[in-house]
Amino acid sequence: MFPNIYLATFIFLYIAAYCFYVKISHGLGHKAEYLQLRRFFPCAVLAVLPAALVTLPLTSGLYLSSLLVGLVWIITYPTLYYVTNRKVSSDFGFHLDFVFGLYVIGWLTSIKILVLMANITPVFFLTSISLAEFILLLIPLLQWCYFYIYGTCIDTNGITLVQDTHYNEIIEFIRSFSMKTIFFLMFAAGIILFSILALNLSSLEILILKSDTISLLIIIVICIFLTFYLWKRYLWKNNRGVFVRTGIVELYLDIKKYTETSKLYTKNTEERIKNLSVTPTKPVFSKPSTIVLIIGESASRDYMSAFVDYPYDSTPWLHQQKETSNFLLFPHSYSSIIHTVPALERALTEFNQYNDKEFYTSISIIDIARKAGYKTYWYSNQGYLSSSDTPVTLIAATADTAKWTKQNLNTIQYDESLLEYLKEVNSKENNFVIIHLKGSHFNFINRYPKEFTKWGEPGKYDLILNYINSLAYTDHVIEKIYNYAREKLNLQAILYFSDHATRPDKRRSPNFDGFATVRIPMFAYFSDEYIEKNKSVYETLKLQKDYYFTNDLVYELLCSILGINSNHFDETNSLASPKYKYTRETLKTNLGKTSLKDDNS
Repeated sequence: MFPNIYLATFIFLYIAAYCFYVKISHGLGHKAEYLQLRRFFPCAVLAVLPAALVTLPLTSGLYLSSLLVGLVWIITYPTLYYVTNRKVSSDFGFHLDFVFGLYVIGWLTSIKILVLMANITPVFFLTSISLAEFILLLIPLLQWCYFYIYGTCIDTNGITLVQDTHYNEIIEFIRSFSMKTIFFLMFAAGIILFSILALNLSSLEILILKSDTISLLIIIVICIFLTFYLWKRYLWKNNRGVFVRTGIVELYLDIKKYTETSKLYTKNTEERIKNLSVTPTKPVFSKPSTIVLIIGESASRDYMSAFVDYPYDSTPWLHQQKETSNFLLFPHSYSSIIHTVPALERALTEFNQYNDKEFYTSISIIDIARKAGYKTYWYSNQGYLSSSDTPVTLIAATADTAKWTKQNLNTIQYDESLLEYLKEVNSKENNFVIIHLKGSHFNFINRYPKEFTKWGEPGKYDLILNYINSLAYTDHVIEKIYNYAREKLNLQAILYFSDHATRPDKRRSPNFDGFATVRIPMFAYFSDEYIEKNKSVYETLKLQKDYYFTNDLVYELLCSILGINSNHFDETNSLASPKYKYTRETLKTNLGKTSLKDDNS
């Protein structure tokens, strides 16, 4: 049993960490809260256990310096992000900063105990550990400096600036401060380093009260486990160490990866476009016109009243519009995979489940639309950048105008905020506009304003009702996009599809979890002028609207809607072509591993 002081410290760290996490996070569902309640328990145990096993005083400098490092990591990025984004972002949380902070206390403490117990050049090793602690402290301390200077948490722009800065520019930046400021900063850094050294080296006089073999073995196991768990880049397939998944480090690595892949994508784009031929090179409408692509998120047609006989009218606007000849709904549409990025990198390029092309060498729908004479726009309410978002961001960045709500700190991030961006679209030009919604991304209750609640209690956590409300809100947003584009932009066509579906009452799995996760909604709107001038496209789609389709073929469908012929357009992949070659028996999902014929719903 822990002596009282160790037990009390464990309880304090556990409760304080959890309460602080809940306080400075937004949009946590009950499942997320319960998950962290369980997760923080072993973290707090290991923060204290090494010291308890050898009865190391928790007031010793050796433990206090470790505690300092851990607590500063727990507090810094989550707090600064909260202060900066609490009024504009509906959901965020950085639980891995807490995990790292608690575990790093136990990791550092266990290493120091082993150094003292081995008693082999302890001064050298404790000095080295002190330097490591100083470096670990510098990462959050520099974030506080950034916040003090700029009044905001470091973000994509700040990290990009850091990565793009030449060492000569760093020298010039330092010289821009007064000598008094430079001296103060150097003095403060020296004081921090000296204090850490003093705390650790004072432990040389500690008498370890308990150092039996069992305790030693347990501490060695803890040390080895935490070394791998915290620092291993990949512990096993597709799983990274905790350090690289903390808020600031993940942001840094995301920007680094984006920069590297951007160069590759740009290089390949230049090569691709050089050989791209498109006809016609100008839209055929009587005056400048707009075609809109709307990408949904996690929407399932199984819960949409426009597609199925559902108890709630979750899509009232679309339900009404489907009775008109201008709207076509496609009730047998599926996603190619249950994850956003691999689904969209196929949907938006000629790369799909059925060919041997690669993303980085494939023409995108933006490439081909620009070549066809359209001004291209990308407006997104999804995250601007993460390592998983990189392919989609790269496609978006090639548009003539590309904007993300999360880059605008004055925008509350409901999908309706994207309507403001539409005002930038020039009605005197031919436009191809892509709008990427947040849609019904988990946590569903954060996807719509409380006052929009149609079913259930506003603000009450109920997975099914929250999800249905989010679908109704998406229906409302699409209606507003449709109305604005018709009135202001001479709208000719809209294509809407979701990246993938979801089962709102079940925890999402990283692996294929049944057809309910890929049965997506898709519909198209065509103006009277579009139908008159593109009768073949419209009539073919109307005839084939009940055909089976996977969203990795959206690229070819859009080529048909845009009226494009090209050496990078396979007409047999287009649902709008009489040559469409796919059937329920030949179409796949789960990236080619699962046949649609097996969906017996």
